[in-house]
Amino acid sequence: MTSSIQRKYLIIGSGGREHALCLHLKNQGLSVECAPGSDAISQLLPTWSFDTFDDLVSTIREREITEVIVGPEVYLNEGISDFLERHHIRCFGPKRWEARLETDKAWAKKFCKNWKIPTAQYRLVDKTSDLPAVLAEFKPPFVIKASGLAAGKGVWIGEDAEEAGKVAKEFLTEHDHVVVEDFVVGKEVSVFYAVDGDHYCFLGEAQDHKRLLDGNRGPNTGGMGVVSPSGLIDSSLRIKIEKEILEPCLNGLKRESLSYRGFLFLGLMLKDDRFWLLEFNCRLGDPEAQVLLMRLQTSLADVIEFLAIQKNRPLESSLEPQLDHRPSLGVVLASKQYPRKTSNGEDLPGLESIPQSLQVFHSGTAWDSEREIWRTKGGRLVCVCTQQDSMKLCRSTVYPWIESLPFQDRITYRRDIGEDYAGD
Repeated sequence: MTSSIQRKYLIIGSGGREHALCLHLKNQGLSVECAPGSDAISQLLPTWSFDTFDDLVSTIREREITEVIVGPEVYLNEGISDFLERHHIRCFGPKRWEARLETDKAWAKKFCKNWKIPTAQYRLVDKTSDLPAVLAEFKPPFVIKASGLAAGKGVWIGEDAEEAGKVAKEFLTEHDHVVVEDFVVGKEVSVFYAVDGDHYCFLGEAQDHKRLLDGNRGPNTGGMGVVSPSGLIDSSLRIKIEKEILEPCLNGLKRESLSYRGFLFLGLMLKDDRFWLLEFNCRLGDPEAQVLLMRLQTSLADVIEFLAIQKNRPLESSLEPQLDHRPSLGVVLASKQYPRKTSNGEDLPGLESIPQSLQVFHSGTAWDSEREIWRTKGGRLVCVCTQQDSMKLCRSTVYPWIESLPFQDRITYRRDIGEDYAGD
C-alpha cells in the first residue's frame, strides 16, 4: 500500500506506548509528530503541547496533520475522538460512548451479558451498605474492580473478605460502581486488534505481568513486564476467540447504533480450550505495545488505511499483518517506592547509552540537557526490550544490562519476566 506514505500522523500521548508508536511509524519512513510527547520522543521527532481540544485542532490544521492516533484512554474518556470528528479530522480511537467498553466496567459487564460474551459471573454495587451481602455471595479469592479509569490499578484480588470490603468502599469514593466478580482460574493473556466498524486486523498477543513482585506477588501495577507472543494461543484458538468475543462485541455495538474505530485489546483468562473475557481495553497496552510493535512487520499505518478503505465493503477482503515469529521481552524499571509513590529528579546514569541489542522506551523520565543525563519523573520509568531467537536469549540479553546499571538503589523491577515462558 502507498496511500499511507502521503499522510502525516499525530500520536496523542507521552508514555512508553506512544514512544513505541512513534518509533514504529518513523521507521516506516512516515511523517510523524507527537503531542504532548516527552523528552525521549522529542529526540526522535517533533513534539508540541496543547491546552484544550480547540488548541489541538488549530495546531493540527496548521501543521497539516491528516490522521490522529490516540494512545492513552484518558483522552478517549474526555471525548477527543468525538471532538476531532466534529471538525472533520480523522482519528483512530473510539468515540467516548464506544470507549465505555473500557471506561465504564459496569456498562461493559452488562454489554457482555446482553450479547452473550463469556465473562465471569458478577454483581454491581453502588452503595457501601450493600457490600456485605454481595460479598457473602462470593467465595475467596475476591475480585473487586473499580468501574471507571484507574491507571491500570483498579483491580484488587485477595482472600480476606474484610479487606475486600475496605477496597470496595475506597473504590466507591471515586467511582459510581464497583464490580464484584468470580475469580477465574487460568492463564491471563491479551489479544490486540485494529478495528474499523465490522472489519478488524489481528495485531498480535502478549502476556503482561501486573503484580509488582516476582512470583506474581504484591499489589497490582500498570504492568511490570511483558512477553510476546504468549505461547498460549494458536491459530484455531484465536479464530474461536474472534467468533465468540470480538465479533459478538462489534455486532453488539452495531445493534446499539455504535461504530468502533480504534485499537481494541481483549484481556482474557484461558483454561484448557475455554476462555473468559476479563476486560476490554480501547487502546494498545503499555508495556504490551512496546513488544508488539517490535514484532509487527506490516506498517500500522497501512493497517489503519486498509481498514478505512474496507469499512463500507462486505466482509470479504482481509489484511493479515505480518508478525515476526521471534519472541520479544520487555522489563519495566519503576521508581523504588512504586506504586505507592513516584520519583522526581533522581539521576539515571547509563540510560543515555543503549546497546544495539536493546530498545528502551521511556514512560517517566526527563532529560537534563546540561548534564546530559536522564532523571526520574514518574512511577514506571522505562521499559527495556529486546527481540531474539528464543525467550532464553531475550532474558540473557535484557537482565545482565539492567543489573549493570549503577542506580539499582533507586529502582524496582521484576527478575522473573519470561522465566516460565510457554512458547519456547
